[in-house]
Amino acid sequence: MKRLVFLIVVVLLVSCEKDLMNMEALGSNVGIVGTWVENEYKGDTLFLQRSGQMDIEKYGFTINDDGTFLEHKNASFCGTPPITYDRFDGTWEAVSDSLLDITVAYWGGVMTYQMRIVSLDAEELAIRYLYTEDRVDALRPN
Repeated sequence: MKRLVFLIVVVLLVSCEKDLMNMEALGSNVGIVGTWVENEYKGDTLFLQRSGQMDIEKYGFTINDDGTFLEHKNASFCGTPPITYDRFDGTWEAVSDSLLDITVAYWGGVMTYQMRIVSLDAEELAIRYLYTEDRVDALRPN
């Protein structure tokens, strides 16, 4: 019985430690946790506004402190308006204080990309998406 209790405690500590490492790695950008809705694009930078909930007519995402990621995006291969949106579940992990690895479902399967935090304040988030050749190797310093 003692071994069982010890094993449960160890599992709980290890699972909580990963969540804490994600949050600690964000440093001053820990404020990214929450729901963000698309506001505008300027070049390759997306500006989002903090929100209490998703806007059913816009792109957005929720970053949870438990490592889960919810993305509200195009629900089909067709990007011609009117666009139908749906929620897709995923995960996130902090590579550094300004870089997140995202793994999330989409209408065609699962995709991975990186999200670079350009700027963040209480109400606005600016990010750049890094795909394939633009991704930062987690082993390489930023």
